[in-house]
Amino acid sequence: MGIKNLVSKALFLVNPYWDEIGWNRQHDSRMRAAGLTPRKRKSVMSFAPRTTHVLIVPQNGPSGDNFFAGQWNIYYEATKALEDLIGAENVTVFDVPAGEQPAVWQQRLVDQVASTGATHVLTHIESDPGTTSDSWTWDEAFIRLLDSGWEGALLGVNFDSAFKWIRARSRRLARMSPQFVSVDICMPMDGELVRARTEVGPVNMPVSSETLALLAPALVGVEKVHDVSFIGTLYPYRVELIESLRSRGINVAVNPHRADETTDFESSRANQPTWIEYMQGLASSHMTINFSRSSAGPYEQLKTRVIEAGLAGTYLLTDDQDRTRLFFPPDEFSTFNSVEDLPDLIESLLRDRADLDARARRAQVRARELAVTNFWSGIDQGLVARGLPPIFS
Repeated sequence: MGIKNLVSKALFLVNPYWDEIGWNRQHDSRMRAAGLTPRKRKSVMSFAPRTTHVLIVPQNGPSGDNFFAGQWNIYYEATKALEDLIGAENVTVFDVPAGEQPAVWQQRLVDQVASTGATHVLTHIESDPGTTSDSWTWDEAFIRLLDSGWEGALLGVNFDSAFKWIRARSRRLARMSPQFVSVDICMPMDGELVRARTEVGPVNMPVSSETLALLAPALVGVEKVHDVSFIGTLYPYRVELIESLRSRGINVAVNPHRADETTDFESSRANQPTWIEYMQGLASSHMTINFSRSSAGPYEQLKTRVIEAGLAGTYLLTDDQDRTRLFFPPDEFSTFNSVEDLPDLIESLLRDRADLDARARRAQVRARELAVTNFWSGIDQGLVARGLPPIFS
């Protein structure tokens, strides 16, 4: 091990966040160059009671090509679900067209927040809106909002907080002001950003009643032709686990929603079918397997596959020991510790297919309820716990 690696290892032992120091300094310098002053406010200000108005800033908004029902655009789904809950007049979508410069959309955001009286801004906090690049200037946008005297909460949605630099972005915002709240789809972040501070999550991906209405007829007539399936990206460790199952006599249908054969990471990521076709593939199996490990390392995540399996009426087999049980009772899914457990588990469930399918139907009813309400109710509970303005008054 070289001197550089030894020094790096020693620094990590002293301060696990030491490599974020230089990154934060770079961002501070960039902000000063933009005429902004990095600052931190440790105490929560008092918030005057007012009517809830939520401004949603999609990663891909109305100027893109998938901001409509059935496309699995979380921000479209979140918008429509919230409109059903608090009224469309209390929800505004803020669109950032591709290529718009950060300083431009940030000023427009400040103006829109002021003109709508927005109490909350919800966004994809992992990258800037309207871009497919790794551009990230939400720290500048947040400071502009705070400097304008905004009395509201920035709700930053994370999909991949298992990745260190995704967490670093949320941590930077959290340390600027307690008006930032991390909303995590995959794992709990309590105490990860600021010591002893609670965040939101994991919460299920929202699915609007509009999309559920599209999904229902698409699933009618789908026959369960597979005993067990796996649908998802074929990371190398997943390929090994599936091959291990097959060697034990379990015929796992891999990505049955696709006409082509997928055998590795590249093929499973290319030429993606629609979300409705994906759901039809899930529905064609009595059971589906969920591997919860993150591609970022040994982190257990709540995968969207959990609620999707429920919506498809397919019984879930998962190695997730802690997340799924937050949403479903133990008779509506089964857990396994290793692939060695699966052959006996699958065989025992297939002995009574009527009971197996009845379990899946009960999970389907619950999933439909969770899809519309869990995302926003989870956020609301987190806001109340933090003393921030609630969504539901």
